[in-house]
Amino acid sequence: MLLKQSRTPPAARLALASLLMLSMSAMLFAPFVTVHAQTQIVTATPGYINLGMTTSIVVNAPSAGTYTLVVGSPKGVLSTQTLTFTSGQLTQNVTYGSSASGFKVVVNAVGTYNVFVEQGTTVVGSTSFYATNKLVITMDAVVGGTCTYTPGVTRGEKLIPRFYVAYASNGVRLTNDTPGISINFSTPAKTMAPAPWDSFSKLFDAAILPNWNYTYVGNYSPNVVASDAAGNVGVFNYTGSPYTISPAQLSTSIQLIDSKTNQVVTSIYAGETVIVSATITYPSNAEPVTGFVAPLDTATRGGVVKAQIGYGNFNTTINTFSSAAGQVPSALIGSVTMTYTGSNGVWTGQYTAPNSLPALPAGQTYKVAVTSADKASPPNTGLGTLSFGASNAPATTVSVTTTVSLGFQNVPYISYLLMIMLLVAGFVIGILLNRKL
Repeated sequence: MLLKQSRTPPAARLALASLLMLSMSAMLFAPFVTVHAQTQIVTATPGYINLGMTTSIVVNAPSAGTYTLVVGSPKGVLSTQTLTFTSGQLTQNVTYGSSASGFKVVVNAVGTYNVFVEQGTTVVGSTSFYATNKLVITMDAVVGGTCTYTPGVTRGEKLIPRFYVAYASNGVRLTNDTPGISINFSTPAKTMAPAPWDSFSKLFDAAILPNWNYTYVGNYSPNVVASDAAGNVGVFNYTGSPYTISPAQLSTSIQLIDSKTNQVVTSIYAGETVIVSATITYPSNAEPVTGFVAPLDTATRGGVVKAQIGYGNFNTTINTFSSAAGQVPSALIGSVTMTYTGSNGVWTGQYTAPNSLPALPAGQTYKVAVTSADKASPPNTGLGTLSFGASNAPATTVSVTTTVSLGFQNVPYISYLLMIMLLVAGFVIGILLNRKL
């Protein structure tokens, strides 16, 4: 077979194609008659391809002879193949779209490719196929560690958008083996970044890593652009419910410690001084962002912590004890200044209960609420509460000291005189009794 240019003018082929269309239209309105199926002289399979793909053109010769197979591209370039058949009803297959075989041309133009089979100056058969440059892009997103689908994450969690790119013509997905594959997506910072091939998941994805002070929080709707070396392109603008990136909720653990006994207490009494101790840390997850999990401190993360004593409803909008109509009675009893101890996220502050604790409404307990925030913009915040009761002050032990004095230093003077007189009297009586005897 020899590659050559067709001798039939393009205008003649177009006129012939128009005549064929008119003939087919006339047949639609002709009386219905039974006909026998005829073999298609030329077919192109598949008839819908992407740029860079191939199609198989099959010629079924109506009789023996030499034929010219012509393919006209949307750019007007004609490619030909000479086919020789020794008898009728024989078929030959020629590939179009490969630079190494068949017509030795590539599909590089979008549009309709017209195919003709000519014998001499006569067109004996025709067909066509269509080439597109469209790529179809879809996406989803999972959270790092568990790879579960997610509508969003908080700081410290990995958001992994995943992209699926397929040819519009056949739905086959592009892979890392696709020549010239390029996939880029918009980040929450509104910059474009590549989505590399994930050899484990067998798809294209990227990791968004919001650390503790990540600024680009809020709604996130990515855009994607994909292309390959053949000239196929795809553009995707996400229009679903936005993915969200939110500030983290700090973890808070609280204890009350009696300042005298250094023991943890679950109730306080009037006038008692206690130490409010709160341990505040950044929450962990299945696969946290590197460097995220740490204690809340002052030097690095600019922590600010406040403790409040009260009862009833703690209003998280204004961060204090308060109640609205229909809510349980609430009141703030006192505030505590909290300072960082310097290690392990432990913050402490001292509170002395009033000499008369306020009476509690039925069913209520006292509470300590600890709020915290760091210097991120917007900040990560925390809230922890601990309920405690009221107790009686411990009984006071009174010590009585009895002093016993030995000797005569504490005996009054008159007592000394009486004692001397008794001694003298006894001495005289003793002498008199001895003389009589």
